[in-house]
Amino acid sequence: MPSPPLLDVRDLHVRFPTPTGPVHAVAGVSFTVLPGETVAVVGESGSGKSVSSLAVLGLLGSGSIAAGSVLLRGEELVGADPERLRRLRGAEIAMIFQNPMSSLDPLFTIGDQVVEALRVHRTLSRREARERAVDLLREVGLPDPQRRMRSYPHELSGGQQQRVMVAIALACEPALIIADEPTTALDVTVEAQILDLLRTMQRERATALLFITHDMGVVAEMADRVVVMYAGRVVEHGPVTEMLRAPRNPYTRALIEAIPTPATPRDRPMSAIAGSVPAPADAPPGCRFHPRCPAVHDRCSAEEPPLFELGPTRASRCWLHEREVHGVG
Repeated sequence: MPSPPLLDVRDLHVRFPTPTGPVHAVAGVSFTVLPGETVAVVGESGSGKSVSSLAVLGLLGSGSIAAGSVLLRGEELVGADPERLRRLRGAEIAMIFQNPMSSLDPLFTIGDQVVEALRVHRTLSRREARERAVDLLREVGLPDPQRRMRSYPHELSGGQQQRVMVAIALACEPALIIADEPTTALDVTVEAQILDLLRTMQRERATALLFITHDMGVVAEMADRVVVMYAGRVVEHGPVTEMLRAPRNPYTRALIEAIPTPATPRDRPMSAIAGSVPAPADAPPGCRFHPRCPAVHDRCSAEEPPLFELGPTRASRCWLHEREVHGVG
């Protein structure tokens, strides 16, 4: 019998008020994360990936309206008491943000910030928390952790700062870590080190990982399953090996074709998707990808396609699947 989902997001909607009316930033997003699994949520900037992850944590603020359901081990988080959400953050579900320098407090030492994460959620003396903090910094590969406990964030490199953020996320051994583009601000060598660190930590601790990224190359390295988002919608999901080998949605295919490979001729221009993701307030009618889609036809601009189930583990939002699924079109 399959394990129940650790995280179960169902029909999630996020709207933000604006002077001209509410803007629908996330529209009907659903996905699951199983215990110990890595699920990558991928798409270009503006696809709704980060907004969805912040909605899971209840970090969107009072100016937004989230509808739908977010279940963590069967407990509903949408509309939950703010104090309950504060207790869950860090203890059961933790987040690693894109820019560690904006996440770490410049006025406090690294040691103080790791210790705080431990003492908020664990019954530890200050001495016990400091000893555990040193162990965590050592586990994430930070050199001379005793000395780094006394360092301030600006004294560390970007890669070292992100290692500290990983240590803080792991401090209370949460069941789920959300990593929101954690390597975007790093160079490729340091990016590889951080990705390897996350894989190692996850394997050793059996922690589930929700990995937010725009990089399909990173998805290939990290994920068990992939959720592809475009303009606030899920447009395809499935196991990573199947998705990379045989993408079914035109948008997913375009993302994969943009990944350079060793066989790519150096004199050939990089593949790119024409245009850009529409702003939530300017989403086109019909399929949201149709103005940029190479497979567009008349129906695409008039009606938005449903998410067609293409098997027990695959689904794609495209009218090209209607004949396959229903024998029509």
